[in-house]
Amino acid sequence: MDSTAHTMALLLADARLPSGGHAFSAGVEPAIQGGLSRDDVGAFLRARARTTTLVDAATAVVARRAALNGASYAPVERAWAARTPSRAARTASTDLGRGLLRLAQRLWPQSAAIAALTDGAATPPRPIVLGAIAAHAGLDAETLVRVAVYDDMAGGVAALLKLEPGDPVDGVRLVIDACAAVDPLISQLAALDSPEAIPAASAPQAEAWTEAHAITNRRLFRA
Repeated sequence: MDSTAHTMALLLADARLPSGGHAFSAGVEPAIQGGLSRDDVGAFLRARARTTTLVDAATAVVARRAALNGASYAPVERAWAARTPSRAARTASTDLGRGLLRLAQRLWPQSAAIAALTDGAATPPRPIVLGAIAAHAGLDAETLVRVAVYDDMAGGVAALLKLEPGDPVDGVRLVIDACAAVDPLISQLAALDSPEAIPAASAPQAEAWTEAHAITNRRLFRA
């Protein structure tokens, strides 16, 4: 990965990226509202990293490959949706995708990979937009997996510090531990080359919490 791609990876993993990520908690607020204690957030994040986040990271890898090959994103999106049974979670990801797509269009208006994201009737979910950006910016597949996982975990911890204030240093440890849960799988995920290969790793309890969270008016975050 060259220096430009390395810089892009750092920017994509930066919470200050103006794509709307600050409005989402990576499932942490729904979990806390559902009864999860602060002491169990670390376990929740590690489980999320191996389920919901893993599906998104794998989707981003396959979307990147589709972009590099000039293929349609539609089969990738269908595969992602089939592996994301919560309607509320799909809506949240689409909202995040819209924010990231707006940023990408402003930065790279001539990019064929990014322009192809608007071929369908609706905005694609965030992992597909992230995969298209990776293809355009020259991010390799392993770096893309790491960015996808880190972004989700860091977003969850940033939300936690607002919901249940504590020492930010402890939050850093939560992010490191959660990302480490996926480390043994990074090479395997980076090698995925078709929508059918995206793992189906569900998290039924987290999905139920997300659905309940979507209909409450007592929340700080979208999901």
